[in-house]
Amino acid sequence: MVNEMTTRSPALPQLAPRDADSHKGDYGRVLLIGGSPGMAGSISLSASASIRSGAGLVTVAVPRRCLETVAGYDRCYMTVALPDDLKGFYELAASRVAQLSESATVFGCGPGMRTGAGAEGIVKTLCSQESDKPLVFDADALNCLSQCDDWKSMLAPRMILTPHPGEWERLSGVAASDRKAQEAAAVETGKATGATIVLKGSKTFVTDGKKSVHNSTGNPGMASGGSGDVLTGVLCGLLAQGLAVFEAAHLGVFVHGRAGDLAAEAVGQISLSASDLLLHLPAAFMSLSDQ
Repeated sequence: MVNEMTTRSPALPQLAPRDADSHKGDYGRVLLIGGSPGMAGSISLSASASIRSGAGLVTVAVPRRCLETVAGYDRCYMTVALPDDLKGFYELAASRVAQLSESATVFGCGPGMRTGAGAEGIVKTLCSQESDKPLVFDADALNCLSQCDDWKSMLAPRMILTPHPGEWERLSGVAASDRKAQEAAAVETGKATGATIVLKGSKTFVTDGKKSVHNSTGNPGMASGGSGDVLTGVLCGLLAQGLAVFEAAHLGVFVHGRAGDLAAEAVGQISLSASDLLLHLPAAFMSLSDQ
């Protein structure tokens, strides 16, 4: 339980109203890194979700061999190619990632990425940057982290990790079957590193070691491929607009789950897909005024 962890549960954060004279540059520049042949949809969902969550500009960096697929999914984001091998796996591209990072204000990494030396190099490059720019790690970025014995030392307060129980088991060593112990490990990791952990599940748990909350939205229909990719995009979109790291995670999981609940009302839980989450994000954000 949250109270047993001696952390406090905060109120739901809110986005500030938009200035009438604002422009796209005022709402952040998201750089998403991920995708691979056969898994291009993952990073595409993340990118579209970032746009639907209010990011001013979104750029997707993907292996050359899936660039056209990702570019054709949505006309509202930009795409750039990263070097890859003959199988579409990332080659070492630390300098290219560093170059792309200069203009970005928020980073998201991992959806559809697969693992390997090149992917691990990208993750290490992002972690090693001397920057306060927020960074969201999901999916294979987390699996790359788990290959590093010193992964906790690579974390910082600017980071959000979004593991499902299996990914958190690989990172923390705590069995996925023991939810309370996994949540306790997330709190301890937050305390030790300052990073925010979003431990996904039926009541997604968000903690930075000082503040913790169990999410109240969402339903079993969201237990399908791509749902977590949408969450990554939502988090990046909120961070791009200036929300603090924990507040973005707290609001992000709420809105993500709310979109799932609205989608379930429209199509039912059985037929609900990640694409339905994208379609219902606008209504989910509009419903925040009722909270």
